[in-house]
Amino acid sequence: MKRVWSALLALVMALSLAACGGTSTGGGGTGADEENGGTEVRVLSFGHAQSDTHLFNDTVLKFKDLLEEKSGGAMSVDVFANGTLGNEREMAESLQIGTLDMCISAVATLSGFDSNLDVFNFPYLFESSEHAYKVLMGDLGYELFKPLEESNGIKYLGQVDLGFRSMTNNERPIYTPNDCKGLRMRTMESSICVESLSALGIDAVSMSFGELFTALQTGAVDGQENPISVIYSSRFYEVQKYLSMTEHLYPVSPILMSMQTWNSLSEEEQGWVSEAMAEALDWSWEESATQIDTMKQELADNGMEINEVDKAPFIKATQVVYENYQDQYGELIARIKAALKSTLDS
Repeated sequence: MKRVWSALLALVMALSLAACGGTSTGGGGTGADEENGGTEVRVLSFGHAQSDTHLFNDTVLKFKDLLEEKSGGAMSVDVFANGTLGNEREMAESLQIGTLDMCISAVATLSGFDSNLDVFNFPYLFESSEHAYKVLMGDLGYELFKPLEESNGIKYLGQVDLGFRSMTNNERPIYTPNDCKGLRMRTMESSICVESLSALGIDAVSMSFGELFTALQTGAVDGQENPISVIYSSRFYEVQKYLSMTEHLYPVSPILMSMQTWNSLSEEEQGWVSEAMAEALDWSWEESATQIDTMKQELADNGMEINEVDKAPFIKATQVVYENYQDQYGELIARIKAALKSTLDS
């Protein structure tokens, strides 16, 4: 079935790129650019599952502008938002076979390729976005993503900051773990994510993000958990009443590139991509904090009731998840905690 999907996705990519004026060469394309003196332009295809108003899209567009600037118009990017090229797993699989150049994917999806990456799905692992940045954009972060490159043909380029995931529902505001009991809530496709919510008494349901709005609208689930930016850009305020700032999970959302694409680039082109991405991510991390504050206010303006929570009882209730996975992830968690401590001490 995966081979059939990959073939269909490759056809979609070829047609999409052709419509954009490029000739498909694997995931990316080349085409003559009249504004660039008729020289060929290397066009990278970049997919993500969020809307075109989401920070993901803003970040990709920033990368596109910077890449065009640094390459003098020799390279560009075609952006495919809203899951146009499939869900996150399907896009990651497309990176593997070279029918897509770049994408953004939740680490919960990538743990299906490398189970060690599931370590980032433990609740309350990071204390702040700044702490997450120090690990994910530092030596340890790149080390932990290296097996994805070596065994799966997917290169890690950095991390987009979305702030922390919090809970929404239609039944009641959540102030304590006791308020969670009996709520049916969608979460990501990760056993650690499911067990984290279950530890709070939630009936946790895994489903693809594309199904979520309808599930909330029809009452198939009572609620969900996501960053503020996703709650806002996906218009969940239309189908959810309460937003409780549990901030229980930092959503690791890496930017990825097909190794087939990376290896096909010249050293100069790789330099342009790396420099443009580094600058785009610096911009994105600064923009994130501003957007989160603005979006939170707009959610309230659109009728959501927002409440803060004391996180201590939630941290205590979810410690059982760490205990259950101590043998498998204890060493990695200790290394992440040590890296955080070293950044605080420096």
